[in-house]
Amino acid sequence: MNRRTCLFAAAVGILLPSIAYSEDAAVTSTAGSAVVPVATLSPAPTTTPAAAVGESIVITATRTERSVTEVPVSASVMGHDDIVATPGKSVDDVIRTLPSVDLPIASSYEVHPTSNSISMRGLGGYVRALVLLDGVPLNDGFMGYVQWNQVPLENVERVEVIRGGTASLWGNFALGGVINVLTRRPEETKLVVEDGYGDFGTNRASVYASTVAAKRIHVYAEVDRMQTDGFDEFVPDQRTPIDVPTAFSAANARGGVSVDATDQLEVGAHVSYHDNHQTLFTKLDTNAQHIWNADAHATQTFANGATGTLTVFHNDSNFVTANTDTPGAAAPGTAEYVQNLHRTIYQDSGVSLLGTTHFGPYVPIVSLGVDGRVIAGNDTARIFDDTNTQVRTDVGRGAQRFLGAFAQVSVFPVSSLEVLLSARAQQWTNFDGFDGTPGGLGDVPDRTVGSFDPRVSVRWQALSFFALRAAGYTAFRAPCLGDLYRAFSTAYGIYLPNSQLVPERLRGGEAGFDIGTDDLRAQVTGFYATVTDLLTYRVLSDSEAPPGFAGDFNTQNINAGAARSEGAEAEVDAHVGQPWHVRVAGTFYDSVITDNPEDPASVNKQQAYVPVKSGVLEVRYETSRFSALGRIRAMDRVFGDNEHTLPIPAHAVADASLAVPLTSSVTGFAQVENLFDQRYIADNNGYSPRQLGTPRTAFAGLRARF
Repeated sequence: MNRRTCLFAAAVGILLPSIAYSEDAAVTSTAGSAVVPVATLSPAPTTTPAAAVGESIVITATRTERSVTEVPVSASVMGHDDIVATPGKSVDDVIRTLPSVDLPIASSYEVHPTSNSISMRGLGGYVRALVLLDGVPLNDGFMGYVQWNQVPLENVERVEVIRGGTASLWGNFALGGVINVLTRRPEETKLVVEDGYGDFGTNRASVYASTVAAKRIHVYAEVDRMQTDGFDEFVPDQRTPIDVPTAFSAANARGGVSVDATDQLEVGAHVSYHDNHQTLFTKLDTNAQHIWNADAHATQTFANGATGTLTVFHNDSNFVTANTDTPGAAAPGTAEYVQNLHRTIYQDSGVSLLGTTHFGPYVPIVSLGVDGRVIAGNDTARIFDDTNTQVRTDVGRGAQRFLGAFAQVSVFPVSSLEVLLSARAQQWTNFDGFDGTPGGLGDVPDRTVGSFDPRVSVRWQALSFFALRAAGYTAFRAPCLGDLYRAFSTAYGIYLPNSQLVPERLRGGEAGFDIGTDDLRAQVTGFYATVTDLLTYRVLSDSEAPPGFAGDFNTQNINAGAARSEGAEAEVDAHVGQPWHVRVAGTFYDSVITDNPEDPASVNKQQAYVPVKSGVLEVRYETSRFSALGRIRAMDRVFGDNEHTLPIPAHAVADASLAVPLTSSVTGFAQVENLFDQRYIADNNGYSPRQLGTPRTAFAGLRARF
């Protein structure tokens, strides 16, 4: 037995008795809803009442409606009831406890927006997972990060998490997997109002209204707002007189219509606006972002059950960030000035056509699709000295075009065995590039890179309650416009982009098993993946630094070497007696950089911010009188750098929530994050003081549904 096999077996043996995740999601149907585009979009499903454990429907895994207990992938679904019961202020607080989902330790509203990275299966920092909102990309089109506060928690119907390389279906970013956040679809006249208040000046409020006219026209509108005055994030012995709590506010407005034009044709459109503001660490260190989104679809169902869907979307973002420094005549932490002011603007548009049919019980799924996407943007950075005089302007801009074609077929040679084959041909073109950063190249020649990414998945239903799974795949991640063109400078150095970066490439495989009964769902998966052309950075020597930066700390983005991630994930969801619901989840990672000539000290060390072990235990007690939840989430020690010089100690945090029906329409709720007020480190990056995680935070409110 080789090392890899031994690792999988050992990890599974350790994890199975003690970790796994639960799923109590709503059953959904896509009848009369948009079937999503190949690599950019996903259905806007119709919902029906909640299902028993093991009966949930998942769409993201195969782009068709399947039971989560039957798909040949590692998948989790978290339903609406679990989402609203989870202590937290945004969607990232909900999904961070799912197996193999890797997020910053601090919540999204506590960090700079560009630090809201998302990865899966221990692939490390940057952005190595695709996030969708109702199938439309939620990853920032210019820099790849995720602005989680675009989605109000009360409006989320469910979250689907598909682990493993899924570029064959979803294209760019889907190295570690795909997360699809699905909101409710209007099925009846309804009004939902929520308002709540908590510690640190926190308030969350939302209003959702929907109606159905003439049995064919479904209309909804919603508005929401979240704000918090925040807390002092730096450890006490490193705070300075100018430090302030991190304050954050976000507001959303969203509306849409879906029309059953005929019994076979459904069309719909949605439009939304997002606005957020943040004061980060000091009064002048601020961020603001405004995002417009719109999408439309048309789905035709044919007599033989085949469907065809056309979908288009457009995103428009304006992001402004001010970064500060200390004037030369002042002591650090006693005064500040705006050293650089960035404005990042981009437009992101996509279109796709997807057709799905079947050829009887032996070939139940055949899908073909094509899609295209164009992202164009620019970043302008005004650089100031400590007299507030502008000394230069750094400019980076460019455009990217993705063209893809996809195919999928599901074959059942016998009723207990499924072979799912999918593949995607992708072409990535970088054009109209300009690198106007210090020492930059100026106009950048256009270039095109292709990728072919197949996936083979097999699932054997060995017994009525037990199935085996295996899969092999490739995937890619193209560098973002920010990686290619956006510089970031301070008074002490500059962090340069690299217009010559190439896509990262992943090869991987997995094997596991599923157990499913009326009261239990368990899933265990071992996985292995390698990434080449790894996107990272290198420190520049004085001779390589731009004029005026010699002797400072200067870096540049590069493709360097390779990384490997192997390990196991497990999830268990069980009803223990009628009122008790237990879920346990956990992940084991051996994730290391295997080759990096620019930084040999990082080789064979666990990647930064990737724990060896992490897990969650959650117990829920639910009756007609009240619902109570208790949860413990734990993370092993990690490091803030690949060289392991910046430790972040292990920590465990307890959370709790309670919901009590007050009338047939009104429910009171209370939630507490970090129940025992553990003071743990959330970030240690070496550039700013160590940052603390969320302290004990209570939140309570009312939720009314009419």
